Amino acid sequence: MNIAKQSVIIRNVRLPGDSTPHLIVLKDGRVESLDQSSNGQTEYSADSIEINAAGMTALPGMIDLYARLREPGLTRKGTIARESQAALAAGFTCVLCAPDTQPAIDSVATVELVQHRAEVANGARVIPMAALTVGLQGEQLSELATLQAAGCPVAGQADHPLESTTVLHSAMEYAASFNMPLFMTARDAQLGASGCAHAGAMATRLGLPGIPVAAETVALARLLELCSETGCRLHISRISSARAVQMVAAAKQQALPVSCDVGLHHLFFTDEHLSGYDSSFHSAVPFRSHADRDALRQGLVDGVIDAICSDHAPHDHDASLAPFPATEPGLAAYRWAIPLILQLPDMLDLPLQQVISKLSDAPRRIINGSTEAGLQPGAAADFFLLTEDHSIEQDIRASTLAGHNHPLNIHDARDLRLQPLRGRVTHVFSNGQMHVPGEKPAHND
Repeated sequence: MNIAKQSVIIRNVRLPGDSTPHLIVLKDGRVESLDQSSNGQTEYSADSIEINAAGMTALPGMIDLYARLREPGLTRKGTIARESQAALAAGFTCVLCAPDTQPAIDSVATVELVQHRAEVANGARVIPMAALTVGLQGEQLSELATLQAAGCPVAGQADHPLESTTVLHSAMEYAASFNMPLFMTARDAQLGASGCAHAGAMATRLGLPGIPVAAETVALARLLELCSETGCRLHISRISSARAVQMVAAAKQQALPVSCDVGLHHLFFTDEHLSGYDSSFHSAVPFRSHADRDALRQGLVDGVIDAICSDHAPHDHDASLAPFPATEPGLAAYRWAIPLILQLPDMLDLPLQQVISKLSDAPRRIINGSTEAGLQPGAAADFFLLTEDHSIEQDIRASTLAGHNHPLNIHDARDLRLQPLRGRVTHVFSNGQMHVPGEKPAHND
């Protein structure tokens, strides 16, 4: 629903860390006021939209630093419309779209296609990530300055390792010259190139080709050294090991322009979940040991890891119909994002506000250095309402649908040592629109 020319009154809503009921007033798509309300008797015009948000919490819109939307080229797995709407229903009002589409996002024409499809989708705002090299082949640099001007604020190689140090050095010098952050996955092109699981006891037991921690740390050392040499803004995407956390911490102590994030599921799952060749845990960035998972959690608490991303990777059903090494890696994150995010405050011993900051404020700073938030007076409304009382029930049939490849579609939460799944987004306010997940938009919106 278009609220760009309407008033919205949200009564009795909580804010993170504050149980006092608040009154939020939106006017022309902006936050006009945000005040404590004791009686909720404030009156507005008859055509105002009123929402009684008793029992709900207002949270700033989350920004996803890494998601595969599959379009163009892989629409059997997902589309910009479907995935951006799923993101919005999970509280993500903005999504950074990975460049590994077909064709890759290495031309202005592809950028404009993504932007157009996202504009008409009525979902989360989509920001395309530029492919660092043409076709992600690692040989010729893309026209990064042109792609930045077209709407790509960052560039990266997705899950395609960049083998040539010469090309990487040139890319970092080039990007530094116009302050474009590079989003790089620390993965060596040779070590563990044919692997599909963490190189540990579980992979050995199952006879799976492994990806050693050194595949991450060797690549990370090269990235950090070139960052020091070039001054390029470097973001390490989806860190996975304890040793990598230590290396990033050391780089930050040296005041290098480095940030990093962790995939949401890497805070929960380990390589032990692969037991029985369970391909629902096949991830492009492998789930590693308990010690690595614990280090990732502590890295978030300590601030070494700046942000959390979804690492969303929708697949069609056929992607899992093969022996484990031949299945396609990736978990479709959005359907279960909120129930998992709501487990993090207890898991990390952090207030919900700090956890959400890792998914909203931190990503915003990493992408463009902005500190503007969408849940403060005078700002364009960009937030969602959350009810934590809603219990999530499994629907095993969903596992046969495209975009529903996730362990929780086939496993009970208790079997995965998770707390009861709860939480649901009821309303999202973004881009001058009010979205009610699950509700079809009116024709005149």
